[in-house]
Parts: sequence; structure tokens; C-alpha cells
Amino acid sequence: MNEQQRDSRAVRSMHHRRGAEMLLFLVASVIGIYGLGQGLTGLFEPGQGIDLLWLAVTGVAMMVLFAQMGRVHDTWPRRDSHERQVQQTTQEESAQPSAAQAEER
Repeated sequence: MNEQQRDSRAVRSMHHRRGAEMLLFLVASVIGIYGLGQGLTGLFEPGQGIDLLWLAVTGVAMMVLFAQMGRVHDTWPRRDSHERQVQQTTQEESAQPSAAQAEER
């Protein structure tokens, strides 16, 4: 197997993993929203109580979503310190002329 075939397999597996993660996110979101609605039905319909089982299902779905968001946040691209310094100096430079104009008035 040559290097190009290995690279294409790696890219395909990455796309499959991202697709599976997206599907997991959507399923957990739908289950969480539906479970929350079913669990809190008793608040809006007289004579029915709050369904703790559905609220537990919502809690599990939320834990899955938070775990996934935390993992994605860990791999999110970060700005390096040089880019932050450049951005800060440009913001400071753009703020200085307006301060000088205010002093003239």
C-alpha cells in the first residue's frame, strides 16, 4: 500500500468519524428536547405530574452533549499569542484617533 492510499483511507475514516459524531449530536439533541417536553408536560396540563423518567433521559442526553462539546472544544484551533498582540494593537490604534478628536472638541 502506498502513501497516497493510506492518506485517502485516513481522510475517509476522518469523514466517517465526523459524520458519526454529527449523527450522535443530532440524536442526543432530539432525545433531549423530546424528553424535556415529555418530562415537563405536567407543568402545563392540569392533573398530570412531572415525569422524572423522561427528565432522567434528558439528563443523560445533556451529559452526552456536554461531553462531546468539551472534546470538540479541546481540539478547536487556537490563536497564537502573536495574533492576539497584533489584534490588540490594531484595536488600540483605532481607538486613539477618536480620543484625540474628543479632546479637540
